[in-house]
Amino acid sequence: MLNRRDFLALSSMVSFPLKGTATTGDKPLIAFRIGTALWLEDRKLDELLEFFGRHKGAVDELVFFTSNTHPPLPLDVMQARAERLGRKVLPSVRSAGMNAGINILATMGHHSENLGNSLQTNWQRVMDPAGNIAPGVYCPISKELLDYARRIYTWMSQANPDVLWIDDDVRLMGHMPLKATCFCDGCLRRFSAQAGEAVTRERLVERFDSGPTVDRMKWRKAWLEHNRRTINSLFEVIEQATHAAKPDLPLGFMTGDRFYEGYDFAGWARTLAGKRNVEVRWRPGGGFYSDEAPLGMVEKAHAVGRQAAALPDAVKVIQSELENFPYQRLRKSARATVTEAACHMAAGTTGTAFNVLTMTAGSLEEYQPLYGEISAWRRFYERVRTEVGRGMARGVWPAWGRDSYATVNAESKWLGPGRMNLDEMYTLAEIGIPLCYDRRGAVVTALAGSSVYGFEVTELKAMLAGGCLLDVAAWKALQTLGLAGLTGVKAVEGVDRDATEVFSKDELNRRFAGWGRDCRQSFWWERVYRLDVADGARVLSRLEDYGGKDGGPASVAFTNELGGRTVLMGYYPWTQMHSLAKSSQMKAVCQWLSGGLMPVVLEDFAKVVVWARGNGVMVLNASLDHLKTVRLRIRQAGQSPLSQVTADGQSRALSAERAGGGYTRVTLENLAPWTIHLVI
Repeated sequence: MLNRRDFLALSSMVSFPLKGTATTGDKPLIAFRIGTALWLEDRKLDELLEFFGRHKGAVDELVFFTSNTHPPLPLDVMQARAERLGRKVLPSVRSAGMNAGINILATMGHHSENLGNSLQTNWQRVMDPAGNIAPGVYCPISKELLDYARRIYTWMSQANPDVLWIDDDVRLMGHMPLKATCFCDGCLRRFSAQAGEAVTRERLVERFDSGPTVDRMKWRKAWLEHNRRTINSLFEVIEQATHAAKPDLPLGFMTGDRFYEGYDFAGWARTLAGKRNVEVRWRPGGGFYSDEAPLGMVEKAHAVGRQAAALPDAVKVIQSELENFPYQRLRKSARATVTEAACHMAAGTTGTAFNVLTMTAGSLEEYQPLYGEISAWRRFYERVRTEVGRGMARGVWPAWGRDSYATVNAESKWLGPGRMNLDEMYTLAEIGIPLCYDRRGAVVTALAGSSVYGFEVTELKAMLAGGCLLDVAAWKALQTLGLAGLTGVKAVEGVDRDATEVFSKDELNRRFAGWGRDCRQSFWWERVYRLDVADGARVLSRLEDYGGKDGGPASVAFTNELGGRTVLMGYYPWTQMHSLAKSSQMKAVCQWLSGGLMPVVLEDFAKVVVWARGNGVMVLNASLDHLKTVRLRIRQAGQSPLSQVTADGQSRALSAERAGGGYTRVTLENLAPWTIHLVI
């Protein structure tokens, strides 16, 4: 078990580096995904190649969808499309100086669409716990579907692509109109064999939703393991068929966050590599389809970062899926598109797969300005990949793991409406606190709610022996597991109305002692808590009602018997942190929890998102304000000079000064709204 001294010693050995080279080599940096309307006819293919010929060298790879709609297609259609791709399309793209790949849009199917022109069989469809099916989606372990996959992947491999992509229909959650699948008889038989007893759908759901929490977690985690194996079974067939036809063909897989599927990216990557360890690529994605709410690009970047962090080091090509669905040009600006791609690279990718062109008949004329902007940013993307590569992000880790989905609705219906206690912690990034996506990069761990149950007791003790930021719901879970004593809080009491937060005179609050925060329970109701603190705990803030009456401690800092540091927040722990006083307090809290090892500290009060990853720091002005200056303290291993890389890929030397504690202070100037910058 790590104690505080061991934790700090380990952290100091991995001081933030700022010079070096990446290891991604000449792998594709920019790819475009191409719909069938742009390649099924020779005339449209010629127009496509003329379009990309306007900025030669900007794009490395074109990848061609096999379908325009989302259920699997009939075998004869897939065979004919494989023949055209191999005979005409892929050779034409290579002649134009780009690599050429194939993207099988539907292996098992996404959802029910265009059913009359799709595969029509009596094969088993995916099923939810109530016995409902999704007509356009087939069970991934059914014998018939596996045979179908074997044939279509053989044909597409024989077309001789440079890469063959599996789309994100290979999943078990979100096959409209269903939510969680697959509970068909075949899947239940497989799970029963794994569990050692026969279970029905009804009995299994009862096990998920009743009894002590630890028993619920046991059954839910067993189901997640079953889901991991289900996906893997399909991948075994795909890998064998692909590499029997073309032994060295790289397989790629597109994902979103795959919590319900068990998030076994490392295991699935090994399976897709096969016995000969062929290259595997990945395309992490998520939903950000328009710039109506631009902060969504940051939320997606965090999802992409989690996915990239779950991959083994052997996966070198990680192209984020950047999708402007349904491809209506004015829904997302060119500025948002190119900035989004850079955010994905800041979070963990090595390139981008742009899915931004029309999927229907028509001209590409309206997309020319967008393509020109992407081309202009290529040099910046190259610099980011060179300096950052696959380097690990460092900072505060919102704790998650392969079994995190088991903790959703820990005390109620698992597969009903609900969400994970995860995204809310990412608010910290909006006030300039760097986050990471892998526990190995954590200098502080953040624990929210029932997410605690996703970890073993030994893992939780290791977190609490370092620096740990948590809310009361997490404290309650720790209490169930016998670990609450490590937080400096003995008991909690809920307060349901008229509570505000007032900062104490503790040194972490600095000049903001006596300042307040009112999150307006009457408008955005949330239960807050007064904390019964243990000896040695430091009160960081107190509750106060509108009449000025003291309501007791609201947040507490504590150094526990393991030498770890904890801060327990009882007042709106993850929201409404965007004031000067609260954001300053949280930066100081995270620096204290880390033992002074945060990789980068934002000194200004600004809505700036920072990523500390690999050999650089990425800085995003996530607001509509023009920022004249942004001051950063960057933790450096040495005293190398620092530079700022802007959108054109050019470097500008930064004036710097030593700031103590292993930090260098730099000032960035004139950050326009929603622009991203690299410091190296």
